Amino acid sequence: MKLQQIHANVWIGGLLIILSVIFYMMAGSFSNPDAATWPHLILVCIIILSAMLVVNGLKQTFKAAEPGMIPAGLLKGPVVSLAAVVAYGILMNFTGYFVSTAVFLPLGMFALGQRDLRAILGVTVGLEVFVYILFVTQLQLRMP
Repeated sequence: MKLQQIHANVWIGGLLIILSVIFYMMAGSFSNPDAATWPHLILVCIIILSAMLVVNGLKQTFKAAEPGMIPAGLLKGPVVSLAAVVAYGILMNFTGYFVSTAVFLPLGMFALGQRDLRAILGVTVGLEVFVYILFVTQLQLRMP
C-alpha cells in the first residue's frame, strides 16, 4: 500500500495522538499536580477520539471507495501552515510576542493571497496596537 492511498483520517488521528501524548507528558511536569488534572482529562479524551478516527480511517483505507481519499499534494498546504505556526512559536521564544507577530502576520497574509500592502500593514499595526492597549496597559499583563 502506498502512502498516498492511506486515508487522511489515519494521518490526522495519528498526529493528534502523538501531540496529545507529548502534551500529556508536559502537563505531568506541572509544579502543582492538581493543576494537571484537567489537562490530563482533556488529553485522554482527545487520545480516545483520535484512536477512533484512526480506526475509521483504516476502515476507509481498506474499502475500495475512492471519494474519501485525499491526494498527497493536497496535504502540502496544511503541512506548510503547521510548520509556519511552529516557526512562529519558536520565534516568539527568542524575540517576544510583538516582534514575532509583526513578522508572522504579514507573511501569513501574503501567503494566503492578500496583496494589498495597506491592508497588510493596517491589520498588522492595528492588531499590535490593540493587543498592547488591551493586554499591556489595561490588563497590565506581561506579553512573552
